[in-house]
Amino acid sequence: MSRPTIFRRIALICTLLGLSACGSKGGFDLNNSIFKNSGNDSSSLGNSDGGADAGVNPQDPDAYQKLQYKGYVSGGNDDGALVVDIDKVNNALLVILPLQINQFIESAEGTIPDLPGVKFTTFKDDKGESFFAISVPLRFVRKGASFLNPARLPNGDPLPQIASGELPSVAMAIPGKNNVKFNFYIGVNVVGIFVSSPYDPTFALHFPIRRGVDTIGYFHTVPAKDAYNGGFFINTQMPDSIAAVIDDHFRF
Repeated sequence: MSRPTIFRRIALICTLLGLSACGSKGGFDLNNSIFKNSGNDSSSLGNSDGGADAGVNPQDPDAYQKLQYKGYVSGGNDDGALVVDIDKVNNALLVILPLQINQFIESAEGTIPDLPGVKFTTFKDDKGESFFAISVPLRFVRKGASFLNPARLPNGDPLPQIASGELPSVAMAIPGKNNVKFNFYIGVNVVGIFVSSPYDPTFALHFPIRRGVDTIGYFHTVPAKDAYNGGFFINTQMPDSIAAVIDDHFRF
């Protein structure tokens, strides 16, 4: 994906997240969001290498502000798409799940009652492709969500590229009439999202999410199985070096 296309996608996400910007009410604060513009000092797009920052010392008082944690899909139709980032102003992990051209995805936004502070929105780009974006407070990423029951994919298959095959999970239906549902998985340093709908990706494909030369997650297409709809799954696992910087900054 070309750099101008990424800029357009970020601008579109900015517009949609702005619909729920409510600042003091706890919603996305557009003025302080990384989606405000591509030149945000604390989270600029940088190069497609993911903003590698091997020289950041966790003991540096400014280590958190210097940290770059950007993940791009490597391969397939969404090659080069920015799908993982950190919103340093709101102290949240941002994950964007590509859903291809999917007529079943309608505009929706909301929160997850079981996970206070987690917010989501759906949107389409100028090509008509759908996306699901979610903002996760870093406290959940670092501590996990052990109070939720562990689960696999809704069809019973193990979670792709997750060692245990399951993680604490919460499931919700996206508002709308098209039987669109998502399952949100969260463990220590791990976040996963599965969005299902009557749209069937047909094939099981797997693409790494790169941060420079490092793989920090995977993007998967999941075909329909038996009575279960197909969908798309994304997961990211935070490396220990990144976790150390965040831990030192927040002292979880």
